[in-house]
Amino acid sequence: MTLSLKTKRLVLRAPRLEDTDAIAEGVGDYEVARFLTAVPHPYSRKMARDWLAGAPQNTPERNCFIIELEGSGLVGCISLLSELGYWIARPHWGKGLVTEAAARLISWHFTETQTEEMHSSAHVDNVASLAVQKKLGFVEHGRSYRFSQACQHNIEHVETRLTRSAFIERGWMQ
Repeated sequence: MTLSLKTKRLVLRAPRLEDTDAIAEGVGDYEVARFLTAVPHPYSRKMARDWLAGAPQNTPERNCFIIELEGSGLVGCISLLSELGYWIARPHWGKGLVTEAAARLISWHFTETQTEEMHSSAHVDNVASLAVQKKLGFVEHGRSYRFSQACQHNIEHVETRLTRSAFIERGWMQ
């Protein structure tokens, strides 16, 4: 049985090869790619297939989930690798989907591990992503510069940290 995590509106599931077109379309949008440091632009179907081939097996410690919205199919991706990362296709921005998916993933992570904190980051001008992180309880702990493949220059990043206790205090733990 394949692991999936569910919320009121979403299913977080393992990536599949048939996700290629939806990923290439979602990440191929420059307005999405410009906030994803490691993603080049333009983004091709071959790049999506190669990325899918390297997706990790999902465990509470290390994972990569496709975000499916009931009635819409694949709308984004969320992962916890070296840090929490995510993207949502532009037609689905502003609907609270990232917050909902992240709360479920973080809850699963903190429930199934002994980890006391996790990290995330966002481009300094990615106001929406930073708002999601703040809502979940992440706090800024530093700044750095990272090379953006889509923008082809260094971008200032806000580095954030979330503790287990801050997440619980905000009432997100499921």
